Amino acid sequence: MRQAMVPLSEQRTFWKAFWRRFRRHRLAMASLAVIAFMLLVALLAPWIAPYDPFAQPRGEDFGERIFSPPSREHPLGTDDLGRDVLSRLMYGARISLLVGFSVATSSVLVGLLLGALAGYYAGRPLRFYLGPLRREKEGFYPWSFALWRVFSWFLYYGVLFLLFQMFLGVTEMGREAGSLGAQVFFWISMAFLLFAALWGLRGEIRLDLDTAISRLIDFMLAIPTLPLLLVLSALLRDPRVPVGQWAQDVLGDAASVFIIIAILVLFGWLTPARIVRGTILSLREQDYVTAAQALGASDSRILFRHLIPNALAPLIVLATLQVGYAILVESGLSFLGFGIQPPVATWGNMLANAQEYIFTAPWLALPPGFMIFITVLAFNFVGDGLRDALDPRSRL
Repeated sequence: MRQAMVPLSEQRTFWKAFWRRFRRHRLAMASLAVIAFMLLVALLAPWIAPYDPFAQPRGEDFGERIFSPPSREHPLGTDDLGRDVLSRLMYGARISLLVGFSVATSSVLVGLLLGALAGYYAGRPLRFYLGPLRREKEGFYPWSFALWRVFSWFLYYGVLFLLFQMFLGVTEMGREAGSLGAQVFFWISMAFLLFAALWGLRGEIRLDLDTAISRLIDFMLAIPTLPLLLVLSALLRDPRVPVGQWAQDVLGDAASVFIIIAILVLFGWLTPARIVRGTILSLREQDYVTAAQALGASDSRILFRHLIPNALAPLIVLATLQVGYAILVESGLSFLGFGIQPPVATWGNMLANAQEYIFTAPWLALPPGFMIFITVLAFNFVGDGLRDALDPRSRL
């Protein structure tokens, strides 16, 4: 008996099947609604907030407005400066969610790129052509190879310049301490740099990207994260440091926000990179990749057309978990006084300010603490739902 043809519009596509499985996860759907509501409140905060979150009462009203308990006028009460807690909670959602989504997106993109390069070029060292004196038998190069050569030259001599600056700094410190060994160290270092510069005129470097990126990940994972986050946050916010001075001049009060995002991205790309590297190592041995190579497809086409799209499923799940993790870390840093600084309102520094008055004004600590808890929990449930929808075998 001949089977009836099913219209293409009625056929079960991947995304239809994904959405059907995701809808069955009730906690994930409820969490998605909670996240959507928070995003809506954060976006509309300037219009729906009942008060100015930075406004402080003056004169006789100051004594009456500080530590005001929840009331009809102020549903969540006021803080030690008389500012409305509900308004600051709405504006704090803008910063906390901005940090979470920015860190998750940037970390996943950086990890995706570096992990894909490490996995695809594993065992295939890249050649860095350095100086202008090196010649090949062909005599002429295509424009893409010429650009790669210029990049190699700038990268190599840029590293030498940074080493030169470091050696100068060590030597200057030794001179101030009156050390004779600093002079010996300086001349030995200069001889090494001169040899490296001359060798670079004809030299060639072969670098295994997989080895370099994997060892960098192992090194950064071995570093205690929290102490380093505290040190970097304090250092980059110091106006005496060039980066801190630049951030204060250009970004003003928002400087601490972008510094925290940059620091969290610096350590957030490690896990995505390891996941993508393992996935690409497995996918590049598949038959469709071999067929694409046999047809003459370029490495960039194979990476971005065939390999990376097939490695996105675990990253989508990880991105949702990264959002909750970033909000939690930012709140912890702000609670310790090393995160985003007042007057910018975040849930973390609201909680830090409330700890001093936990017994006299407990209503100050409950709203930001509850928002941090419910937001991180919601993103974790959404991540669980995405994992089950993208890979139904994970539930077996």
